[in-house]
Order: sequence, then C-alpha cells, then structure tokens
Amino acid sequence: MFMRLASLFLSTLPLSAVAETRAVLVGVGDYLYLDADLAGPVNDIGLMADTLILRGLAPGSITILADAEATAPEGARRGAPDRADILAALDASISESDAGDTVVFYFSGHGAQAPDMNGDEGGGMDEIFLPRDAKGWNGAVGLVENAIVDDEFSVFTAQAAAKGVSLIGIIDACHSGTGFRALPGTDARARYISPALLGLTDDDMASGDVQTPGAPPEGDYVFMYAAQSDQRAFEYPLGEERIWHGDFTRALTEVMSEVPDLSYAQLVTAASARMRLTNGQAAQTPDFEGPLANAPVLGGDAPGLSRMQVEGQTLKAGLLRGVTEGSVITLYAGLLDDDIAGQARVTNVRATQADIEYLEPFPTVRVSHAELTERAVDTSVRVGLTDEAASQLAGLSNWADVPLVTEAATHLLSAAQDGGYALTGPDGIVDATGTGTSLRLSGSTAQEVGTQLNAAVARLRLEKALAQMGQGGGSTGFSLASSGPSISFTVEPGRPRGNRCARAQGGPSPATGKTDVNHCDILRVTFDNTTASMQDVTILYIGADHSIDTVWPSQNLSNRVEVAGVQNMTFALQADDERVVEEALIVVAIPAQPGDMRTTFAFAGGGGQASGEVARYLSGVTDPAATRGFSLKPKSASLSVTRLDLTMTPNSLEGD
Repeated sequence: MFMRLASLFLSTLPLSAVAETRAVLVGVGDYLYLDADLAGPVNDIGLMADTLILRGLAPGSITILADAEATAPEGARRGAPDRADILAALDASISESDAGDTVVFYFSGHGAQAPDMNGDEGGGMDEIFLPRDAKGWNGAVGLVENAIVDDEFSVFTAQAAAKGVSLIGIIDACHSGTGFRALPGTDARARYISPALLGLTDDDMASGDVQTPGAPPEGDYVFMYAAQSDQRAFEYPLGEERIWHGDFTRALTEVMSEVPDLSYAQLVTAASARMRLTNGQAAQTPDFEGPLANAPVLGGDAPGLSRMQVEGQTLKAGLLRGVTEGSVITLYAGLLDDDIAGQARVTNVRATQADIEYLEPFPTVRVSHAELTERAVDTSVRVGLTDEAASQLAGLSNWADVPLVTEAATHLLSAAQDGGYALTGPDGIVDATGTGTSLRLSGSTAQEVGTQLNAAVARLRLEKALAQMGQGGGSTGFSLASSGPSISFTVEPGRPRGNRCARAQGGPSPATGKTDVNHCDILRVTFDNTTASMQDVTILYIGADHSIDTVWPSQNLSNRVEVAGVQNMTFALQADDERVVEEALIVVAIPAQPGDMRTTFAFAGGGGQASGEVARYLSGVTDPAATRGFSLKPKSASLSVTRLDLTMTPNSLEGD
C-alpha cells in the first residue's frame, strides 16, 4: 500500500517540479571556407551561457558549439560549430528530454538566402544559417553546401512536439534580401552574407518555386529573431575595450539578467526598446512567433537573479548589464541577503565592469553583491563621419557644437543617395528601416550642415532622455506594466482643397506605435487620467527638420488634467516636404499635487521658460552648450511618456 501511495503521489507532482532545461548554444565567427568572419559570436556565447546560468540552468546542461576562443562555463560540453555537430547536438538534447522539459537553441552567426527548391516558402527563398563549414552554392544539388535550411528546424520542432518538449529558439542572424549594406570602416558588421559571396547568380535567385507557405508547426515553441525579414542584424564593439557583441544578444541578455518575471513577447519588446535607447535610432527591430510567446521566460524564480557582484570598489558588471554612469546601486553582504549594507554610485563604466564610490553612511560589513536601484539617464550622442561625408564637409568641426569622434560612435553622419546628408546609427546605413527613416540634414555649406547637426543631436538626446525616464522605464529603466494615464490616438483621412484641407471619405481609425499618415489627415489624441493624481500634460511634435514644438497646451492654456478627467485634442497634419519623412508625436504627463506650479516645457530656440525640475532638465538636454561634455546627471521623476511615430507622405489629391 505504501509503495502504491508513493507512486500515486509522484505521478501527481506538477511537471515543473521535475522538468529540466537543456541548451545548445552555437556561435560562428571564424568561417573555414567563406571570407565573412564575425567578431561578436565568440563573445555572445559566453554572455548567453552566463545569462542562462543566472536564470537557473546547470552548466552541465549546456552544450557550446563555438570557436576555441569562446569562453564557456566550467562543466559545459564543448564542440565545433559545424553543421553535423549542430544538428546532432540539437537532436540529442531533444532525445534526452522528457515531457515538460525545455530545450533552448541559440545561434549567433551569419544568415543568408538561397533558392527554395521544394516550394514551401511564399517568397521563393529559403532562409539559411551558416555553420563554420558552410561553403558556396552547389547548383548540381541545388543547395548551399553545409548550410542549415530553416525547413530543417521544423523537423526538430515536430520532434519536440511529439515528446511534449518545449522549444525556445533565439536567432541572432539575418536573412535580408534588401540592398542595405554596412559602409566600409563603420563600427558595425551585418550578420548577413550576400548571395553573390555564396556563388549565387541572379538567375539562381529567381529559380525558386513560389507557393503558399505551409501551416505553422505544432507543439509548444517560441522563436525569437534579431530582425524583421527585410532587415539586417548587426554586431557592434562595446566600451573602450571594444568587445564585439550582437546587438540583439546584448539587449536580450541585459533584460533577462535584470527582470525576473516576464513573457517571451515582453522580453523581445523590452530588448527592442533597449536597442533603441542605446543607439537612439533602431537599425533593426526584433521579432518573435509561436504559441509560447506569452509564456513566462524560463528561470524567473532563480534566486538572486538581478544581483551583480562587487569586489572592493569594482562592480563586476557594466554596459552589458545596462549600467550607466551616475547610477545608484544598493549593496548587500551576500547574494541572498535582505539587509541593506549601504549604497554606492557608479563613476566609470566599461563593457563588463564599472568603478563605484560608496555613499554615506558607509557599509560596516564587507559587501559582495549589489542591485541597480536607480539607473542614470544616458543622454550621450557620439557622432562620427563616414569617409565620404568627411571629404565633402571639410571643416565641419569648426561649426558644429557637437564633438565629432573617430571611434565608438553612436551615430554616423553619412552622405545620402538622394542628396544632402543623413544621421544614421553606428551601422552607417541610410534608411535602414525604410524610406526616410534616417534623420536628414540639409544645407549646402559646412556651417549650415553643422547647424542642422546640432538640432538633430538635440532631438536625439531628448528622445533618449524621455524614453529612459518614461513610465515604461521606471527607476531602473524597465517595467512590464504602465500605471500611467490612458492615451489613445486616431487618424481620420483628409485631403487638400486649394490651400486648405478638407475631410476625405472614411472615418477615424486607431493608431498605435507607428502609423502612416498623409498631408491634411486629422490626428486626435484622447488623454484619460486614470491615475490617482492630477497630471500636467504636454504634447511635443518632433519635426523632420528636428524642431521640437509644444503643440499642446497653447499659450496661457492650463495643461493640468484632474483625476478621472478626459482631455481630447485634435491636430491637422501638414506635410511641408515633398519627401516621405519620419516625425513623431510625444505625450508627456507628470503627476501634480494641489498647489504645485504647473510643469511647462521650453526648448533651445523655441522661446519660453521651463517650469518644474523635470521640464528644466529636459530643456537642458537639448542645449548643445550644456550637454557638450555629456555630464548631465539623472533627475528622479515619475512621468508617463507615450510616443506615436508618424511616416508622413505628401498627398497629391486635389479637391473639387
């Protein structure tokens, strides 16, 4: 009877009590046959392994297939990142797993495209990933030798589904077929190999069968990708040490190391936001798919997840953990101690370490760990010049207030194909996320371009500060849910009638995130104060010319919205440019108490006077003279920031 009861008890235990997680981590930087080496994968592997261990994985459950230079935790299995080894390791991990277990597959390296010969891809192209021993196109057999085709992952997904095993895929590579390319000499490398480098001709690329894609695979899985299908994924050097990492891997592991409880969808969204905050502009936008998108990320209950090691006056974490200069950390004597031993401020940040200074009252015990209490706002923008732009703008540094750097640039001033100049991310790619998405600079002389550069950098600094200080960021720069007011946008189509605008047919439609608009469209903003305090509301419009205008409230109009109050605002959109341009509407709300002075904004060149600590700080962010040394420190504030990006297209319709 005892044995039968014990057996019954064990059979009713939840799967999570005995479930295991295995990981196969692949990093390919040194290609044997292709002239396409990468610097980041050898570092990505160690970073991802450390992050998974932080979230509870045992080193012995991790298989690392990477170049010999890659660091690996003691106890992890090692191997070469060749095709046969990769497929064998993934097969073994699933075969060793039981129902309720999880297998993580991570790939850092090059992606590409090849003709689809079995007709399962809607675009006539297979997405392929390139192991270390990948070769060129072999027309006789119709494949890139030793490449791993995306179809092959479906086999493993089905294998996992048949056993009740969850599959988590993370791909830091790309397969873009667009014409983007990294400029020579820029601080960026695209994780994409062109078909020409693989020996594919235009005729080869046109030979793939075009049919409707099949049904998605069954089972529990989620796949996370570094970029959209029409974008490139990039790697960049980090810090003075210039340690290369995939941008997606860096952002993903940063969030995983900091936030215990989140879903995979929230993880990708947060990583995307971190990538934008770091570079100011997004060169790539991560994506995800699969029925496990809303499932919790593995290891959310790992003890001491968000804590970092401290040795003396050195924090054993830096840029790779999202630490910024001026941030405040709380100190503890042990990994799991609840008693606070003291606090310290970060003074100098490198890629993997940072210097700290202890704050009074000083700790009376030896400290070993720390948590980020308040992340300092980083408004730095470091601008470099491509060789082409430098040759065309000799003497620019004499006119611009923005210091120009020769390395570790966050942005590059590049010559645009359509004339003029563009401010890109560190990849140097103009319009990386679509026509008109790079900030344009006009002017025929170095002085005129320098003036535009000042304005563009002021805009970027403001956007970075708002994104980091907003309620989506909280005190440490990230929160899963917003407790701020409810804000919604709608767009109603309009059309020009002579020099005026008239309504076009069609009612208003909701707008979120990023939306396409035309000249004369009507944009409505509804602000519903669902919070427990009054809110001072300001609506900023960021123009294509980098102007920062307060479009609401108008002069002398109160901008305070009472608790449960609703404010509706309507704006007519106007395209002053014949090109497609990127602009933005930003709603900033700051809590107010009875008797508080209203918060009002004023920006460099816009006139007026800022009122309130937050407004004065943000106004100072846009002043080149005040930010030239990047020495601004954060201001503690609780504010809500809601942004609507607008792709503005001139409307050529004529009224009756």
